[in-house]
Amino acid sequence: MRKGSKKETPPDPAPETPRGGVPEDVPSPADEDCLEERLAVLLAAGIPAVLLTIVSSRGSAPRHAGTRALLTAAGLEGTVGGGALEARAVEAARQSLESGISARVACDLTGLSPASDMICGGSMEVLCEALGQEQARLFALAAQVLREGGRGAWIVDVSRESLPQRRLHLAALPETPAEGPEDWAALAASGAVRTDLEAAIPLLEEIKNKPGLISLGERSVYVEPLDAPPVLLLCGGGHVSLEVAALAHACGFVVDVVDDRPEFSDPARFPMARRCLTLPGFENLVEACGIGRRHYVAIVTRGHSFDREALAQALTSHAAYIGMIGSKSKREQVYAFLRAQGVPDAELAAVRCPIGLSIGAETPRQIAVSVVAELLAARAGTLQRLRFED
Repeated sequence: MRKGSKKETPPDPAPETPRGGVPEDVPSPADEDCLEERLAVLLAAGIPAVLLTIVSSRGSAPRHAGTRALLTAAGLEGTVGGGALEARAVEAARQSLESGISARVACDLTGLSPASDMICGGSMEVLCEALGQEQARLFALAAQVLREGGRGAWIVDVSRESLPQRRLHLAALPETPAEGPEDWAALAASGAVRTDLEAAIPLLEEIKNKPGLISLGERSVYVEPLDAPPVLLLCGGGHVSLEVAALAHACGFVVDVVDDRPEFSDPARFPMARRCLTLPGFENLVEACGIGRRHYVAIVTRGHSFDREALAQALTSHAAYIGMIGSKSKREQVYAFLRAQGVPDAELAAVRCPIGLSIGAETPRQIAVSVVAELLAARAGTLQRLRFED
């Protein structure tokens, strides 16, 4: 994808949209890295919530086991498939929110009428789990484990659909507890948390490390690996990055932005971002941004030299994906320089440049569609099945 030469100017901050039903001191969903953290914040603030989870799916269902959404008095956050299915699930979740009683909703999509907007076929089962303030610490612990890159699994006994029993199995408690060591210890003593991940591994292996229901004699349990969302690091805060950030966040990525200019790494410019950093010359990129295995790095800076510098540093990390904007000629210039610096061809071959799927994109929004589509394909492991420009 080619970048235009027109000088970029940061827009005025967008006015805040009021969120009816949610206290002003509760941050918007963009302020949390994952659903676990979102729940911890809501529940700690005394805001009841219902966690909608697809626990099983068969056939051509629109979404699969592990898909989650939240319902509060302010409305639905996320989706479990849309259309008639979601309407059924949300209605059940509203009843759970009002009564405080959980429920399981079975939806057979093969029996819907031709007038329905759901023609996928298949069937799904949604757990509507009523949650209260007493569970805030449990989700806070899960969020802390995710932040530290720990391992774990959710085990939810759904044998009694009106009273599901949720437990968190961990390899170990966090080394730096957010609430104090005695808080996590109290959770472990309550039985809601167990530091015996080994006991959950056979269940995870049975479902091939993906969310799903398992029958254990007369009991039925839902098993879900504790999995942190992917992080998209945008190197450069220009027009293209602004569009990519909005779409990537809507598609489930945690978004971080780094630029050498404060006005282009401003939280007011990127309200959907988790953090915005200003790094002169993009120095110390890997350490400052904490680039790790769940990072997807998109290099979209304002110049070849900055792109080259960001790419050279990103290649020293364990990022899951690295892409760089630019023409084929720019790619060859940058690669030639890095080869001269000793970067192996095998490492350069793993970089997606020009970034994004080849869909003829020209405008920043069109480029964002191509980039985010490529990110999703990389995450799903289907990137090599798609056709790209040479």
